[in-house]
Amino acid sequence: MNYIKVLRFSQLCIITLLLVCCKPGTKSADENVSNQPQGQEQEQGPSVESLINEMDTNKDGKLSKSEVQGPLSNDFSKIDVNEDGFLSKEELDNAPRPQRREPRGNNTSNTSVQKDFEVTINVDPSLFIKESLLKEISKEERTLANGTKALCYVITTASQPQEHKMGPWCPTHINDGKDKGGIWFKDDKVYDVDGHFIANLKAFYSDEEWALFREDGSVKVTTTQEECEAAARPDVDEKYNNYCVECLPSYYKEKVSTYIIPVKPMYLESSNTLGRNGIGVAFNGVNFEAPAPTHAILAAHTLAPLDDAGGHVNPHQGYHYHAVTGNTKEVKQKDVHAPMIGYAMDGFGIYGHKDNSGKEYSDLDDCGGHYDDVRGYHYHAGDAGSNQVLGCLHGVSGSLTVKG
Repeated sequence: MNYIKVLRFSQLCIITLLLVCCKPGTKSADENVSNQPQGQEQEQGPSVESLINEMDTNKDGKLSKSEVQGPLSNDFSKIDVNEDGFLSKEELDNAPRPQRREPRGNNTSNTSVQKDFEVTINVDPSLFIKESLLKEISKEERTLANGTKALCYVITTASQPQEHKMGPWCPTHINDGKDKGGIWFKDDKVYDVDGHFIANLKAFYSDEEWALFREDGSVKVTTTQEECEAAARPDVDEKYNNYCVECLPSYYKEKVSTYIIPVKPMYLESSNTLGRNGIGVAFNGVNFEAPAPTHAILAAHTLAPLDDAGGHVNPHQGYHYHAVTGNTKEVKQKDVHAPMIGYAMDGFGIYGHKDNSGKEYSDLDDCGGHYDDVRGYHYHAGDAGSNQVLGCLHGVSGSLTVKG
């Protein structure tokens, strides 16, 4: 059970960092963050049953890749010995013990060490598209994910883009062109999900079990909210194996997203693992999500394409992005630098993948960020085919809540 103890410690750190609710306070955002331990390893780790209960969001008694975090996510394929895309109680019981990190002096939480840059750019609320806002953006003192009090912007949106249409995602016949479907990714490349793509999935994945179309050439597509929810969950309903998943925005049109983002971002020496609560927001109020959990659905021979803007719909977030394709509002820079497309949850700006000359950035850290004297520390979105907008966050995160 030593593996579970370490997982428990990592899980507590992540939960503390990403899910603490914001509340009124008095400390200025300019104050340095103190070293605050975010959890202590217990002598007796939790049972496998309690770990599953905490992380099993759909309550099916097992854990998918999208439900786990920390070391458990990193070693998912090693623990998933039967390669079914899920971690069972037996597999967790038999999980190997991970290599433990050596302590760094007396600092129990290096993520709380703040670093000040010569240039730090505050969030500019005027960049958001007004039509996407449900309320006027307000400025309030809140508590960030690590317990630090700071002045924050409260941004409430309907998560509906104003500058592009949503969809389509799935073609309806194998003779359909690319205008009838969205996009998919594999090995850092983007592919049009047209009828030909659907018809050739066996060769694309070197797997004879793919069969998303019928004898008459019609594609098997989810057509109701009930079908969408049965096919879009990590443990795909067996009835919808070999389906193209199309969840329509109209199913979840009442979704309201509220972002709490610090006015002045605070850079941390150590990066923070992405959670399942959004990683940033585009200027149209739609959230950027962590990588799509493709392993589970592909194991069921199910496809959940993105639209040409890099977004799709699920029951939890409504419409959201997993890729940046250049379809959303961009703020051009005065130099050759890539345009700005939104903000991360820590308040640092997110910019396009390539600069205006088509050149990729070669000096990015694991999160996709770097520093310059004009923009301070900021991020660059991953390539559209990478299934990763950002790799992690290097600042103190605010929070996102989605209701409706």
